[in-house]
Amino acid sequence: MDFLYQFFFSDRMYFDAFDKLKEAVYVCDTEGNLVYFNKVAEDLDGYLLKDVKGQSTYELYGLDETTSPMLKALYTERPIYNQKFTYYVNDREIVQICNAAPFYYEGELVGAYTIQRDETPMKEIIEKNISLQWEVARHRGKNAGNGESLNHIIGQSEVFLKCKERALQAAAGDSSVMLVGDTGSGKELFARAIHDQSSRAKYPFLALNCAAIPESLIEGILFGTAKGVYTGAVEREGLLSQADGGTIFLDEINSMPLSSQAKLLRVLEDRSVHKLGSTKEKNINVRIISSCNERPRAAVDRGVLRADLFYRLSVLHIVIPPLKDRKGDVPLLIAYFLHRYNQRFGKAVSGVSPDVMAFFSSYRWPGNVRQLKNSIESAVNFTEDGEKIEFAALPQYLFETNDTPKFRYKQSHIAEPESDPDEIVSKRPEERPHILDQIKEQEKQEIIEALQQTKGNLTKAAELLGMSRQSLSYRLKKYGL
Repeated sequence: MDFLYQFFFSDRMYFDAFDKLKEAVYVCDTEGNLVYFNKVAEDLDGYLLKDVKGQSTYELYGLDETTSPMLKALYTERPIYNQKFTYYVNDREIVQICNAAPFYYEGELVGAYTIQRDETPMKEIIEKNISLQWEVARHRGKNAGNGESLNHIIGQSEVFLKCKERALQAAAGDSSVMLVGDTGSGKELFARAIHDQSSRAKYPFLALNCAAIPESLIEGILFGTAKGVYTGAVEREGLLSQADGGTIFLDEINSMPLSSQAKLLRVLEDRSVHKLGSTKEKNINVRIISSCNERPRAAVDRGVLRADLFYRLSVLHIVIPPLKDRKGDVPLLIAYFLHRYNQRFGKAVSGVSPDVMAFFSSYRWPGNVRQLKNSIESAVNFTEDGEKIEFAALPQYLFETNDTPKFRYKQSHIAEPESDPDEIVSKRPEERPHILDQIKEQEKQEIIEALQQTKGNLTKAAELLGMSRQSLSYRLKKYGL
């Protein structure tokens, strides 16, 4: 097709436009011969366009109209949308998501094109992650009994103790468990602890975040692939087979595609799995622990969770309370994370100031325990050895959301001395003028009282005020004391 060759090789503008795309672009003529592909495709396949121009897709990739979305679009003259496509080139497996369509000029079919997004790196990362999980699980299995237990999960509030009690009962059985809780509430921690205290502890515990896996990959990851399911495909065990005898944790099951949910339900009912592209079944013995980050009935009503799968997975139903509903556990968690990050960073932060503790106990913690953990990690980095964590060391976003309680902070605890108090006081404009005046006057009076109690000893006064001597000196100059 002379037109296509002229179109793609006479005007540099088209090269520049296609080469700026992050996706691979291929164009063929009506005979299925490659006319053009962009730089992304060259890097992906290891071919240079000048070397293979005019060759057929079958010669280069072993693809025909039954296996190539581009050729299928060409011969059916119908577009193809978001189709998973896997091929092999130069001994590499390439996983793509394709959009292909026929190409017309003045009403005449002159070829076809495809725009392809490479998902091979994602697939490789997922498979490496699963392989690593399996190796860790195998090692832990040899030392069964030394893993996480429910006693290691921190929390003494009544609602949390009831949750741990239910988890302990679940560990004693073998039924499917569904953990329901907000993001960051510790669902995977509970899942691992249930496994480690169960009779399956010496077998693998493998986790899959359903929200993080592309729809095109999730079934191959779960069920495995058979040799020949697509050109060059190799035999590969799926997660369900790798975890045989142990436990699979399916995190955020409400994010799994509905078609995959149907296949998973069939696997659970039959207790057998067959790889994609194979009719041979393999019996499996796997316990499923799943999680949902919203009320399951709401997910069913929204049509993102199959009702029949929900009933199958939630034989044992455990709701993990958010941190805002167990505020009494906040000091325990703070002590644990402070000790943890002191050890990790080789520091000696002595604790948390009373004002910060009061703030933490009032904050709603939308990110739950994970957010508290990250806040302590941040604060340890910005707090000197021997000192307590003050507001200045905390992530600033904590004071910029609707979750921040109406709390009267001391300016000295919010920012370093050189900070402008007008910039670091409460972000609510209507509160700033009177709070700022109150803070200044309150702080000045506290400094005077501390100096009187310590008879002018700056070091002792600073200790009494919970700040460094340098910070106190700054404030003395600031207030003209």
